[in-house]
Amino acid sequence: MHVSAYGPALFVSRKDGAELSQEERAVVFRLVQSACLSLMLTDDEGEPVRPSDHGYDQEEEKALGVLLHSSYAYAHMPQEIQVEKAEEWEEEGKRVAAEVEKHAPGVYAFTAYGVEV
Repeated sequence: MHVSAYGPALFVSRKDGAELSQEERAVVFRLVQSACLSLMLTDDEGEPVRPSDHGYDQEEEKALGVLLHSSYAYAHMPQEIQVEKAEEWEEEGKRVAAEVEKHAPGVYAFTAYGVEV
């Protein structure tokens, strides 16, 4: 049986609706990485998170998805704990977004939620 991992993803798009070029995606990814570092975000094991590329223009139109971290534990949690986790993940995404916003004010729009990996 295949068990999926789940985790918070931050989706970053341009406020002006333009596509993110390959170069800009790399810049955004680095901004998210450094935001995670400065916030000292940790995964479920307490390790520093290692964000990974979750694809461009897939779940969210013209947005780069960055998976902040993921774990297999979520799938085995009771429903009410999953709901709490999802809220925590959204909160994490918002904190990372606020940090990225400081480095690139007014350029990007952000959406954050848990995804299946």
